[in-house]
Amino acid sequence: MQWLELMQADLRFGLRTLRSRPAFTIVTSLTLALGVGAATAIFTVVDSILLRPLPYPNPSRLVEVLQEYPEQGLERWTLSPANVADYGNRVREFASFAAHARTGTTLQGDGPAERLVAELATSNLFDVLGVQPAVGRAFTAAEGTRGNDGVVILSYDYWQSRFGGSRDVIGKVLNLDGAPTQVIGVAPAGFAFPRPDVQVYLPLALDATRAHPNFLTGLARLRPGVTADQARRAMTQVMWDWTSQQPGLLPPGTNPRATHMHGLVTPLRTAMTGTVARPFAVLQAAVMVILLIAIANVATLVSSRAAARSREIGVRTALGATPSRLARQLLTESLTLAVIGGVMGCALAALLVRAFTHSGLVSLPRIEEVGVNWQVLSFALAVTGASGVLFGLAPLIGAVRLELVGSLAGTKGSAHRGTRRLNNTLVVGQIALSFVLLVSAGLVLESFQKLLRTDLGFDPQRVMSMTMALPPQRYGMADKTQNVIFTSAMLERIRSISGVTAAAAMFPAIYANDVNSDGYRVEGQAPPSGASSETQTVQISATPGLIATLGMHLLYGRDFTSDDQPTSVPVVIVDEELAHRYWTGGEAIGKRIRMTGDTAWRTIVGVVEGIRDENVATPARPHTFFPYAQNPGSRPTLAVRTTGAASATTVAAIRRTVAELDASIALDNVRRLSDAISRSLEDRRLTEVLLGGFAVAALGLAAIGLYGVMALYVSGRQREFGVRAAIGAAPGRLVAHVLREGATLAVLGLLIGAAAAMVAMRWVRSLLYDVSPNDPIVFAVLATTLLVVAVAACGVPAARAARSDPSTPLRAE
Repeated sequence: MQWLELMQADLRFGLRTLRSRPAFTIVTSLTLALGVGAATAIFTVVDSILLRPLPYPNPSRLVEVLQEYPEQGLERWTLSPANVADYGNRVREFASFAAHARTGTTLQGDGPAERLVAELATSNLFDVLGVQPAVGRAFTAAEGTRGNDGVVILSYDYWQSRFGGSRDVIGKVLNLDGAPTQVIGVAPAGFAFPRPDVQVYLPLALDATRAHPNFLTGLARLRPGVTADQARRAMTQVMWDWTSQQPGLLPPGTNPRATHMHGLVTPLRTAMTGTVARPFAVLQAAVMVILLIAIANVATLVSSRAAARSREIGVRTALGATPSRLARQLLTESLTLAVIGGVMGCALAALLVRAFTHSGLVSLPRIEEVGVNWQVLSFALAVTGASGVLFGLAPLIGAVRLELVGSLAGTKGSAHRGTRRLNNTLVVGQIALSFVLLVSAGLVLESFQKLLRTDLGFDPQRVMSMTMALPPQRYGMADKTQNVIFTSAMLERIRSISGVTAAAAMFPAIYANDVNSDGYRVEGQAPPSGASSETQTVQISATPGLIATLGMHLLYGRDFTSDDQPTSVPVVIVDEELAHRYWTGGEAIGKRIRMTGDTAWRTIVGVVEGIRDENVATPARPHTFFPYAQNPGSRPTLAVRTTGAASATTVAAIRRTVAELDASIALDNVRRLSDAISRSLEDRRLTEVLLGGFAVAALGLAAIGLYGVMALYVSGRQREFGVRAAIGAAPGRLVAHVLREGATLAVLGLLIGAAAAMVAMRWVRSLLYDVSPNDPIVFAVLATTLLVVAVAACGVPAARAARSDPSTPLRAE
């Protein structure tokens, strides 16, 4: 037990030593807490979103199933009902196969109609996931057929908020979309497939003979020992066989095996988190840089303090202390500092994680799973221990090599020189790492600013959008007339509301992740070749006035009018992205175009400027606009332009207007269009804010480190500066000498950092938009900024050198 007693003695001595120097202890602990806290917080998010297995049995065998047909611009081609049946029956690598699709449903009752976020699911979805409802039961196979699908499973959160968690809800009949629907189950707590906002699950009745439409996402569980790549190859063979048997699906004479058409089988975790993997990898690297800078900073402070204690260490050596005994004592002090900083860092990490998860970033996948667990605590413990050892090594090496005679005599020059060389190296490294972070943040910030200035092709300011779900019993596709009559009457009423300057309807909505696209043919023109985007066009049905309401730019021709009815000549408006591929100027007016899924040729009556309607960073794609009366939608979206910022009063008036016309219609997804566009940039904004914050923190830590080094430098050469002052050196020359020393370290760090930044930009490149990763202006501005901060950090030590007392060396002698 002697070793335990020695350890306790070292710990008590270390605590007394740290307590006797509170300023040193507080500064070093806070510096380390910043590094450990930031690293632990980001690791918590990365672990929860990217590393932690999905909360299902054998999650590694779950895969997402889609298709790809690049020649037709279908990089993520969803499945048709026939595809689901074919893959489920013929791909033997799949142990089980399900499908699902996002939708919505309207709950009608005594009060106002309520729109719910719903997920259509084949009857075996819960079985494929390996999950059973917490209350009630899952769907049966019979409930996956038309006529027997009047059942619903509630999400756990909706069950709690709407029904108070009462088990009596099982068997209750709800009015969903005007049809009686019985509640048969409640999903387990925490179940958030495929997104946390789903409120109800509805059975999907599929007709296995239908090759259209494609709207489903496949979910499969692989057989044991089967890889996703093996399943993809088997699925592709089935896909080729199926498409070759479908007339009209491929261009005449096309052999599917000669195309790039193939199946997409992606591990479910990758499919859910793939879009955020690269940004979080960059942020994880950035925060580890912060940690390294913090450790280097603490090492500088500890090393400087150890040099100041050289006489004490010499005395202890003279009294019989062995090098190993001194090493153990100094290492104990370093680890004690590390523990203090680590505890503070864990507290900071908990606050940062809480702020992150409550920041409204619900678009991030698995955000509801983010939280501290034993892996995170193990990471924090490992980081803390490694930090203590790393920043304890420098003073440790210096301590055991002290010369006893020099130490006792008080000649600390050699100790100071060795410590100074070590600290200079650490500071140069800090500045280099800081510059890498500054450049990364600067390029990301410039990219984000360019995104904000991007011309969208329309004006989203002062535009509200809201979606209506029209009851299929009255406004179904079998009778388009009632749909058109209701939509026209509603828009007429809305335009008369005070503060509304324009109103129109469209289907589908823009910036709602609801894109409808199809191939097209131009009369008298050969099918386009080359880029896949040339063979697909985004389709939007629009009422007259949508161009003015959205602030789009009509370049040639006319907008739709009330004369464009189902019985009139089919017409279409195209955008310049499509028109300029075949014609110049206004030559497109009067030409005809036909969609792949349509039999009628449509006459082009207008050309509008290209719009970016899905993501600001995505280039404008070809668009075609159809008169709403000729191609109505089941869920039209209202676009309302107001005189100023849309108020709750305006929205309430619109709701009342819709309810007066039909009380069974609920409005959902009510939003400012500018807010929707802003939300599409959330991931980039998050990266910009965090990376910028890390860069500023790194710059501050580097400045503190440089200040510490220069302070030690001035302290170690106080006698020399006194001699210089005694023989007539002006204070300004002493200031210039210190600033020159500091600037030399800063420039050396900048040169190393610039070289490292050019290499590191290959990982940041994917986060950039219309910005060169080696932008000389960004490099020059940030290098100047860092150099100015570095010189400013040397200001206080330089001023201290200028105040050197000429009598100091005389008193020392």
